[in-house]
Amino acid sequence: MGQGQSPARVGFWAISLLALVLAAPLLVVLTAPWHTAAPEWAHVSVAILPVAARETGLLLLIALCTAWLIALPSAWLVATTEFRGRRLVSWALVLPLAMPTYIAAYTFAGLLGPTGSISNWSAAHLGVRPDIVHLPGLGVVLGLVLFPYVYLPARAAFAHGMTTQREAAALLGATGLRAFLRIGVPLARPALAAGSLLLAMEVINDFGAAKHFGVRTLTTGLFRSWGGLYDLGSALRIGMVLIGGMALLLWIERHLRRNRSFQTDQVPTERIRLRGAKSWLATAWCMLILFFTAGLPLASIVADVFQPGSSWLDAGLGQALTNSLLVAAGAALLVLSIAILLTYRERHGRRADLAVRAANLGYAIPGAVIAVGAMAIAGPLDRSGWHGPVLIGSLGLLLYAYAARFLAVGTQPLFGALRSQPRALDESALVLGASAWRVFTRINLPLLRPALLAAAMLVAIDVMKELPLTLILRPFNFETLSTAAYRSASIEQLREASRPALLIVLCAVPPVLLLNRLLQRQRP
Repeated sequence: MGQGQSPARVGFWAISLLALVLAAPLLVVLTAPWHTAAPEWAHVSVAILPVAARETGLLLLIALCTAWLIALPSAWLVATTEFRGRRLVSWALVLPLAMPTYIAAYTFAGLLGPTGSISNWSAAHLGVRPDIVHLPGLGVVLGLVLFPYVYLPARAAFAHGMTTQREAAALLGATGLRAFLRIGVPLARPALAAGSLLLAMEVINDFGAAKHFGVRTLTTGLFRSWGGLYDLGSALRIGMVLIGGMALLLWIERHLRRNRSFQTDQVPTERIRLRGAKSWLATAWCMLILFFTAGLPLASIVADVFQPGSSWLDAGLGQALTNSLLVAAGAALLVLSIAILLTYRERHGRRADLAVRAANLGYAIPGAVIAVGAMAIAGPLDRSGWHGPVLIGSLGLLLYAYAARFLAVGTQPLFGALRSQPRALDESALVLGASAWRVFTRINLPLLRPALLAAAMLVAIDVMKELPLTLILRPFNFETLSTAAYRSASIEQLREASRPALLIVLCAVPPVLLLNRLLQRQRP
């Protein structure tokens, strides 16, 4: 028996070592003061860091408030009432997730910036020239695009488990808005906290939108320290601050749920049919939100792409599309291969693995931090004269960083699906003499096919949308759709940026709709 278990134990240790390798960029950043000097840190800590921390905090607050104001009423209406067009808007409100934040920022700046088309029309006809290219404007734009991160969990929370509470509130005279504020929002607090945490991660990770709007965030400060001052040590220390900020947000999210009961009856919520003016108002609200969050920016992009005399797909854009599909497919394959091993470790291992947990923290860390950590690892190896290939500027290092960044996107759907598989299946096969690996490959893995497909699509689109990590680690003269859009927008060629932007959105729509479908299937 002991001899039979020895190979499995060795395999578990090898998987743990692999997880530790993926967590290496995070560990390198956290230990930066002990291995990397920062000659410009005195300047960075006084002139860059305080302003970047303040503006990041303000940007996050404005984005969260905007998202809450949009997502909570919309989710409540869709989940608890029946009105004209409810089925359409229930999934259409998820579409803004298909638009990366930097693309939305470029589009809104082209519409409502100082020289935007809407601003020019307003100045000519109304005598007022709007300008949203500043920190509050960017916060509102990010809230408009990222509100589905709050809408999806809020809709799921409102959709089942509140029938009894609403009936009790109605008996006490609380209906409509009062029931929403007193019953719905408090009971949905865990879901709202989780969604808000995901939104915060996206805001902190953003680089292209902040750079275009001239907002000095911690991520742009990291780029300035590394690319402008050529000080890797200072960039790593700003990365430590970013990790500390994410740890604080995680602690706040858990603290909000500690020692509090949010139990509901877990029965599907009975929707109340709205009639007359109330039904039209609910429809108008949802359609208005959909217009400003997805319809207006998408219409602007399409108009720029198909304007007379413009070419749709040239050689450069075709190569960028090919490169994007290449790295997306490669990263998805790599992440899923590792995720399958970690899922095997999760199912048949004997104890919790800290290395696996550390490796899954990558999604909570901004892409720029992962990239700088990977550079800090690859640089000394390249300079040491080792006999392997040059790492910096290689596709291998880029794919490794993608895997470290998006491993959680691949593992969490598999972990969730695996927990729904009864242990009796595994135990029966083990009693018959099958090894743990054979049980996993013949029983567990085939049942995970839907989750594998979902994970692959989500990883692929996250890779296509990722900008800061790709900018830092991409090979020389290697353009993807995200970097092509950023390059054009950075020199104010917004119409040129619209072509790769539209391709990214078109590629992102199917995974977003798949995510919405999977979440709807979880409803009892």
